[in-house]
This record gives sequence, C-alpha cells and structure tokens, in this order.
Amino acid sequence: MKTILNLLLGVFLATAVNGQPSSIHEVFGFPCSGSAPGSVCPEGAAPDGLIQASDGNIYGVSEGQNVYAGNGGTIFKITASGQLTVLYTFPRNTTTGWYDNGRSPVSIAEGSDGLLYGAASIGGTTSSSSGTLWRIHKDGTGFQVLQRFSTNSTTGSFPNNIVAASDGNLYGTTGYGGSFSATVCQGLGCGVVFRLTTSGVYNPLHAFNGIADSQYPTGIIQASDGNFYGAAGYIGYGRLFRITPSGAFATIYNFPANTYPLAPVTQASNGLLYGFSHVVSAPAIEFFSSTLSGSVQNIQQIALPLYKQYGVGKLLQATDGNLWTSTAEGGPSNWGTVFSISPGGTILDTLDFTGANGGFAAGGLIQSMDGTLWGTTTERGTTSTGALAYGVIYTISGLPPK
Repeated sequence: MKTILNLLLGVFLATAVNGQPSSIHEVFGFPCSGSAPGSVCPEGAAPDGLIQASDGNIYGVSEGQNVYAGNGGTIFKITASGQLTVLYTFPRNTTTGWYDNGRSPVSIAEGSDGLLYGAASIGGTTSSSSGTLWRIHKDGTGFQVLQRFSTNSTTGSFPNNIVAASDGNLYGTTGYGGSFSATVCQGLGCGVVFRLTTSGVYNPLHAFNGIADSQYPTGIIQASDGNFYGAAGYIGYGRLFRITPSGAFATIYNFPANTYPLAPVTQASNGLLYGFSHVVSAPAIEFFSSTLSGSVQNIQQIALPLYKQYGVGKLLQATDGNLWTSTAEGGPSNWGTVFSISPGGTILDTLDFTGANGGFAAGGLIQSMDGTLWGTTTERGTTSTGALAYGVIYTISGLPPK
C-alpha cells in the first residue's frame, strides 16, 4: 500500500536530502498603511505570478489589497537584492468607481516582441466587466488594454492564465464565459481557451460546456509536441485535455467520479505530465503522471489539508530533476509549505512558512537562470520596517544553475 505522508501534522521526511536547498528567504514584503477600507498599499499587495524575462530581471503582478484605496494591483520588477520598482498601478476611476483597465492581475508572460503581457482577473469599465488582457513595455511605458471581458460573454470572462507559445502568440484560459447553460457553471459559462496575437487580435479557441469536456480550466502549458495541455473541472467533471494551436480540442482523460484536478499540469523532461488531484472526502491529494495521450498513473498520496481549487501550486521541474511546488496550508504553523517531490513520488525537501516569512503560498514557483527558486505568498510576511506585510516575494537558493 502506498505510503501516506502526513504533512498536515508536520511529520516530514528529512529536509534537503540532496543537501542543496537552504531555507525560505523573504526578498520583499508588501507594506500597507492604515486600516480597511482606507488602507494604502503603494506597491500593491497579495503578489501572484512571476517570470524571469529575457533581460534577466524578475517581473510580476500583485492583486492589490483594498478596492477603496484606489489600487487595483500592480505590475512590478524586482532585483535579486529586493529592490522593487512598480511599473504600473491599476487605477480606480474616481468618477465611476470602476477599474477601467482591469483589477487584480494574476498572470504575466513575455511576448515574442519582448513586451510583457498579462491578465487582470476582474474589473473594467462597467458593472458587467470581468477582466482584461493587457501589455506593457518593461520600462513601464505604453500600457494598453488588448481585450476586455464581460460576464455572460461567449468570448470568455474572468481570465486566469496567459502563456507565451513557440508560434509567437499568447494563449490562456478564462474561468468562466463561453458556453452557457442554466444547469452548469452557475449559469456564468464554463470557461474558454483563447489565443492572443502580439498585434492584439483575440480569438477564443474552445468553450467548455460544463459536462462532456468539463468546466473551469485552471490554465494551460505548451508541451514538447507543440500542443497545449491543461486540467479542468470540479466534482464529477474532472478532465485532462489537449488543444492544438488551431483549436482542435480533445479530452484525453476523465478523472473518476468525485475526483478533480487541483492545479495546472506541467511537463517534465521525461515527457510526462504531472499534477495533483483530489478525491472528495479523502484526507489526501493524489500525485499523478500522464502521457500526452492520457494514460494516467496515480503515483503517491500526500496527506495535505483539503486545498480545494486554490491551495496547491503548479509543479515546476527544477535543475535538480525534482518537481517543486508551494501550498496554501500545512506545515507546523499551518501557513503553508514549499516541497519537492521526485517523479517517482518521494518527497525530498520541505520548507515551511511561519507567517513571519509569508503565508498562503499557492502560486507555485519559477527558477531563474542562476538556479534560485522564486515564489510569492498572498498573505503575511514582514516589511523592511518590521511591520506586518500583505504578502511577500521569496527565494530558495542552493539548486544548480540552468
């Protein structure tokens, strides 16, 4: 019988089996002053997606802390020493109260033209607005909204992911919109996969119907065959899917009843897709692999808190060959963990959040060229003045460079 790894109770395998990773190092804590609803967060708060761009710098987005303070999130650049520069702040229209250019950015990518592209998950010019796609130069100039979403739109709504592809275009998913039925997806549509060109042309490629091909896609990756793969669904409708750049869609795997995926999949160097799923009422999550044709193997059960749809990040295969991710909960203080797991299912490293160094780290990690792992937490941490932070950017050193 598979070994149950009781992370929930803080019983971990020895940290840093390979002797490389060190500890979680907070690089920047996002400060806010004042109390809600008038708190002011000049750099934003609740940081989310990060990338290392072609110029070697780290770029990211923050979702913002409080809508009444006029800060709907930020786009920023940060150096290895922790020097953060805000490139753009999503402003509130003081006349209408709306966030015309979007609010709460959650994803960022570098286009083939060297510009930064991203998704703001909500906001827009009216009460029915539901997010935007945007681009900006790396120096913070030239911000432009390329696509506006609205609720009950067949082109999608509430974007949650954007990635740069090998054909020079950008692809991504929305959590809602597309195909509508009163009996599924709360009547809001079940999500779409889209393509965005660098000239700003938006095209929805596939709309999920909520049943046969599932609902609520969590994001996509481009695999070695040039196609895109992703996970979607909730209780009873969990699926792995493939979609070509031209929009040909196929479900490659149906999860068993009452089982659903927890996070986007990733592809490892062995060609397999890896991810996590959860069986409703089970005290564990399942670490699984899949071929590109949908042959799935459940590798290991991990007794973590019940993360639902937001509590464990997308896996990253780092230069040590292992798969790394971060979690929203777990660890001795229950503020979350970073852990690595071998492709065979053995947990090798566990590093814990304490609240003082951040908490609620469900955004996953990236690895920079020097081998450093970078991630974010959406809560807690400590500012440079010792005050409570509203999320942090953190690093983990000690892995081999790329």
